[in-house]
Amino acid sequence: MVDVSDLRDLAVFHSLNDKQLHELAAISQSRTCGKRDVVYERGQRAEYLWVVKKGKVTLRRFDPGDVVGLAFETRGKGQLFGAACFMEDQEYTLTAICLEDSELVAIDAAKLKDLCRSDPELGYLLMFNIAKIYFERYRIAKAQLFEMLKAARITTAVIG
Repeated sequence: MVDVSDLRDLAVFHSLNDKQLHELAAISQSRTCGKRDVVYERGQRAEYLWVVKKGKVTLRRFDPGDVVGLAFETRGKGQLFGAACFMEDQEYTLTAICLEDSELVAIDAAKLKDLCRSDPELGYLLMFNIAKIYFERYRIAKAQLFEMLKAARITTAVIG
């Protein structure tokens, strides 16, 4: 179990009341990871929703024989990752690795789903906050993709 104050300090849980935070704390645990520790691997069953309490985590994709991987995103203090636990197939789509010594909150996904069913208000507030986070990430990804495509058009354009 994690301390309720640890959850209260995280933006994704800011709209939850004390009772809801206590319920969430009861199904959460603190994890300490060292630099280069693997939190989870791509394809692994997504059993936890993760939040960075301290440190940084990189989300990467590795292909066979690849040692570095392709970095997609980095998560820092207060940021959430591992939301694949809400998807039907429940497999992590990337590998999560700590870039530095980190403290993480691991929320049991099965128990979280049960909690959301038993407390629909908590479920709504949590999903609303997670949807805002992921929509913002989607917006950023679209902007980055647009910039890449724009740069490619400029580079390949023929004058005249």
